[in-house]
Amino acid sequence: MTRVYYVDTAIPSDRKKRRKEKTHVVFDGRKMFRVRRLTELEDAAGIYIDALFPELYDEILELLRRGVRVYLLKDVRKLKKLRMENDLKKTDETDAMLLARIPIEKFRPLTIEELEFKMRTRPLIREYEKIVRWRKTLKKLISQGFNYNFEEAVRLMDLERQKISRKIVRQVVNLPLYGEVYRRACEILGVKKSAELAILVIELPLHLPLVRLRGLLGLIPGKNEGRYHHRLRNHTASFATMLYAHAKSRKGFSDEVMEVVNYLPKKKAILKLELIILKALRTAYLTTVKPPAGE
Repeated sequence: MTRVYYVDTAIPSDRKKRRKEKTHVVFDGRKMFRVRRLTELEDAAGIYIDALFPELYDEILELLRRGVRVYLLKDVRKLKKLRMENDLKKTDETDAMLLARIPIEKFRPLTIEELEFKMRTRPLIREYEKIVRWRKTLKKLISQGFNYNFEEAVRLMDLERQKISRKIVRQVVNLPLYGEVYRRACEILGVKKSAELAILVIELPLHLPLVRLRGLLGLIPGKNEGRYHHRLRNHTASFATMLYAHAKSRKGFSDEVMEVVNYLPKKKAILKLELIILKALRTAYLTTVKPPAGE
């Protein structure tokens, strides 16, 4: 017998800590239970989820290849609205149950093509991240006086990074939804192209409200006690640093970016730019998925 499940997906942690592994909360219409992997739902005909994270791509792709239909909630604000209407506190169990009350047209089906695209870009992104990490290490060693022809290695890394950057951007712009979000974000910020921005478009769960995205990246007071997605935060910080450096030397960026760069100290400016980047991405996503009236 095949069944339909409603799942509040756990936000995967990218920190190697000895703590209890997060699990997905599942509601089958009658009872609530937890699973470590979505593929444990072996009798599923349809699965409705509230969020999609890169760490879940392989699980969902396996389900899609089995013939299981997987649907993603278009706008997570529907959950908040239902919680408020029913005077319920936010818990994983509450959200899993409320997913069952949301009409099917408020979800969009995930496809094999979309997940395969995301998984194709991941090796490129990992290679890009590896080069950036090693380049940073070598630059630090050079600054400390340990120079064993490291400048040549850094030069070659820069060439390879540029090559991979072009591949990442090319793949993103060729996919309808992500390409449009990327182009709109570039327009908002006044940027021509950026691999860091393209990576954020692919991997950030932009359907989440801005406040949730800030928490996910630790862009809140106390940095969520260190419980945030460090890898994606690194991409955001790197892009903000690039914006700061380039805006100092040339014009063409948005007025908001230029004002921050010109009137704030570097450290505060970069933090503010991270928030501006996140806001631009969220705005680009919302105007792409649901264009304003009249457009």
